[in-house]
Amino acid sequence: MEYNLEFSQRLIDAAKSFMDKDELGEETGRAVLYLSLLSCEISLKAILEKAGYSPKELKKGSHDISGLLSDLCFCDLIGTGPGSKPYTGAELLGVVVDSNFRNGTVGHLLSGEENGASKYPNKIRYGEQLIHFPPLIMLNCATKVCEWVKKRI
Repeated sequence: MEYNLEFSQRLIDAAKSFMDKDELGEETGRAVLYLSLLSCEISLKAILEKAGYSPKELKKGSHDISGLLSDLCFCDLIGTGPGSKPYTGAELLGVVVDSNFRNGTVGHLLSGEENGASKYPNKIRYGEQLIHFPPLIMLNCATKVCEWVKKRI
């Protein structure tokens, strides 16, 4: 496989290492956001590849996480275990990341540009003004996405 969940997990681990600091400055927060969103992208591409998308097709989508989510919602995935049935990836959208955060679901957080958040990666890697959900929320989101995908691959 082209897209590796172990790599996705290492990105999460790297982001968590920044969270161990006493103070999360603006640029450290930017790094946590970037690593978290990159982990989400790799996880989504890994399950889509398993569902039959070619690496070439996935690379065409670039870093469009909303597009990857849309693709995931419309493809049939094979269940694991005896007697399991095919399902779509739409259930990932409703996974709760933080019940204390208003609409803190994977779907809402990863479609953030529709809600005013910076679109990955351009406005996270570049620019002076960063508009996004809090870094810790997005790190937790990456963790939930990676765990969800691991259970299904």
